[in-house]
Formats: sequence, structure tokens, C-alpha cells
Amino acid sequence: MKLFLPVLFLLISSILSGQNFQQKIFADDPNPGVFFGRFVSLQNKFAFISAYQDFENGSASGSLYIFKKINNEYKQIQKLFPDDGGVEEYFGYSLSSYGDWIITGAHHDSDFGASSGKAYLLHLENGLWDFYQILLPPDLSEADEFGKTVDIYGDFAISCSYLDDDNGTNSGSVYIFNKKENNWKLFQKIQAIHPVDHAQFGLALDIYKGKIIVGAPYTRNNEIVSGAAYIYELTDNKWEQKAYLFPDDFEKNDEFGITVKISEDEAFISSIKDDDMGKNSGSVYVYGKIDGNWMFKQKLLSPDGEAGDGFGIALEKDSNFLYIGAYFDDDRGTNSGSVYIFKKHQDHWRYYTKFSADDSDESDAFGASISIFQNEILVGAYSDDDYGFFAGSAYVFSKEKILTETNNKIDKNQNFSIYPTVFQKRINISSLYPDSIKMELYDISGNLIYLKKNIITPFEFNINIFSTGIYFLKISNEKIIKIVKIIKI
Repeated sequence: MKLFLPVLFLLISSILSGQNFQQKIFADDPNPGVFFGRFVSLQNKFAFISAYQDFENGSASGSLYIFKKINNEYKQIQKLFPDDGGVEEYFGYSLSSYGDWIITGAHHDSDFGASSGKAYLLHLENGLWDFYQILLPPDLSEADEFGKTVDIYGDFAISCSYLDDDNGTNSGSVYIFNKKENNWKLFQKIQAIHPVDHAQFGLALDIYKGKIIVGAPYTRNNEIVSGAAYIYELTDNKWEQKAYLFPDDFEKNDEFGITVKISEDEAFISSIKDDDMGKNSGSVYVYGKIDGNWMFKQKLLSPDGEAGDGFGIALEKDSNFLYIGAYFDDDRGTNSGSVYIFKKHQDHWRYYTKFSADDSDESDAFGASISIFQNEILVGAYSDDDYGFFAGSAYVFSKEKILTETNNKIDKNQNFSIYPTVFQKRINISSLYPDSIKMELYDISGNLIYLKKNIITPFEFNINIFSTGIYFLKISNEKIIKIVKIIKI
């Protein structure tokens, strides 16, 4: 990263970007251009890593590699690709596992028209994985791209047709399948209640217990293409929409909803083209279920974010820790990539640490995918070039080591976040750690017009009572002062 300010230099120098890894995983037959590690999943003693542009069934047909932990080392035991695979079908582009099941997609499969798509379920039998069932919705048609995103939890598997046209051109839909007596059948099809052409509903999705979150990153809000997300809950044997979410500070092309994650009472939604820390630096919004309603709680930014980082491309939650991929972070070279960890403190998420692999290099895209199971973290780096350009790799880390041995402290006096700086109603003020601050607001002539003391961050400042124009916001504690120009429009 190019560092222009002394404050940022001190901040960066206090982060230990690298972290020794337990193992670096490659395919037994590595090849350039296969994107090995773009999607990863960790389950029990297995690591699943796709190479969606592998060429076993022709160029970019795709493959799935399966590794098993044997004597504390992951060893490849299988390489799978479908018998009906073909050129540029992208088998393995999306990937999820739960228990003895894997779901993956091939969204450019053309059995029902060009790029109609297909999803595959694989099952563990006698220690090996095999294809079990193909998922195909009854109304599949050309260019739906069914299988672009998939997920599985319990007895439910979900897959999108993000370019389905039922509610408008490329409006999108999500199909929910349910397992009954080891046969997976279509249970329900869900679509946005607010259909919008080109919204691409389903381009991101996640299921956890009785909740599904769906991203539609190209939804228009007030005629601005900024993105949205929907939450569904299983009620009386039917999935019902419970929330339609979009941020108050949305801006054009933020891609809010490009990555999503849901837990029992919180939802995390990425906006990887958010510009608060520089153009396309990225952010993650946190929503909570409060008194039965899903409400905005917090916006997370990388403490050292800069333009083009892609913060939020991957999300993984594990207990009180949230792992966020920033695959174009530049700490170890342009687009080398990093993973940020936030820890929940009381009811707020705070930056905790940041890590990348010791051998990370330029253009590795480390952090594009993250999976956690028990004490291990699996991180994909699909652009790793040890075996050629875009050959790819994946890293296994000890979660305990990452959380306890990383030099994770950024000087808390260095970091206040104030966003957005151009706004209509309110701005948000946050810091890495709980902090008592003083806030002063000055007009363009330098007159103090507002003062508030002993504010505990994060804090939302409603400036709607003031007229449009240019102001200067001063945030301070005992050791640091930060002054930011803000513009109310």
C-alpha cells in the first residue's frame, strides 16, 4: 500500500500482516489458469477446494479437489468432475459443505439452454465422496445461471438463478431444496418482493438453521443501483421474507449484498465497492434482530483500508469472531490479500487482528474465500503463481495460533473512522476499541455550533437539524485530535 500520512504509517507498522501457516495446499496436478482455491470449504477432517477453470472435461470445465487430514497433514484423496461436464461450464464455481454433504454448482451448464446452469450434491460413502444427485428446477431456462451460488445447512440446500427473468430482466430467484428420505426435492422458490430489472437477486446467499439471507447487489434504491439484501425465516413450513435491507448511506455501484452471512441473531452484508476508505475499499454492514425486527447496528471498515482492497469479498463467522477477506489488500504486494478478524465486544464488533500467509506475494488474492471448522482456518489464494499464473493455492492456519499469537494491537489512539463524509442525514463515528471521545462541529467560518462530550463509540450523529453546506467535525480524546471536513447535501 502507498502510505501518504504519518498516522497511517504508524498504524500499518503496528499490524503483523504475516502468520505462519500449518500447511499450504496445492493440487497434486497443479496447472496455471485453473483458479484452484477460489472457493474452499472445511468440514470434519476434509478440505474441499475447487478449481472451476480446470480442464478435465474441456477448457474451464472445472473440478473439485478433496483433501483428508491424515497424520496432521491434508492429503489429496480425490479429484471429482461430473460425467456430463463440458467446456466452460465452471463446475465448482460455488461450494458449500455440511456434515456428509457437499453442494457445488456449474452455472454455465447448457442442458436447458446456454448457461441455464446446474447444481450437484455429493455424499460421503465409506470414506469417499461421490456424486449423489443433480439439482434442476422445473422452470429452468436459458441464461438463468442456476448454481452460481449455493449453500447447504441441515436438510436444506439452496441455489440461485440470479439471472432468472420471472420478475423482470435478470431480476433473479433462489430455489430451496429439502431432503426427505435421502432424496432432495424442490421445496420452494423465493424472489424479491421488490422486483427490479438486473437486481441479480441470489448472487449471494447463506443459510443457517431457520434463516436465509439473499443478496441482490444491483438493486436500485431511489433509482440508484446500490444493492439490497433480504432475510427469510422458516415459519409454519414456509420460508417467508422478514426483512428488506439497504443502508442509509448507499451510493451508486456500492454492490451492497455482494457477499452475505447470517447467524441466529445477526446478519453481515458486504459492500465491496464502498468508497469510505478510498474508491472500492469496501465495508461490511452488521444488522441485528431486535424485538423481532432486523435493524442496522454497525458498519465495519478495515482499519488500514485503501482504494481497491475489496474488503468484504469473503465473510465467515465463528462464535464471537468475524473473519473478513480483503483479497486485493496490498500489504505484501499489489493485490496480495489479507484476512481481517473482528471480535464482538459487548454488542459491538471491534477490530482484533489481521493476517496473511508468510509467503504471500503480489496478486495472490489471499482471502478471496474463507472457511472455518473447529480449530482450523482454510483460506484460498486463487491467484497464487507457484505453479503458474492463476494456478492457485489454499492455506491451513491454526485458529488458536492466529487469535493468540498475532501481534494484533493497533494503537487505539490512531484510529477513528468517520463516514460518510458526504451525507444527507447522519454520519457514523467509530473507533477500534471502546472509547470516550469529545465531538465538536464547526461551520465554514470556524464557529462552534455543536458540542458533545463523553461519547462512547460507535456513535451515530444525526445532523439533519443543520442546513446543507460544509462543516468541520473535530473528534478528540486525551491523546489525539482528528478533524474531518464533512458536506451535508
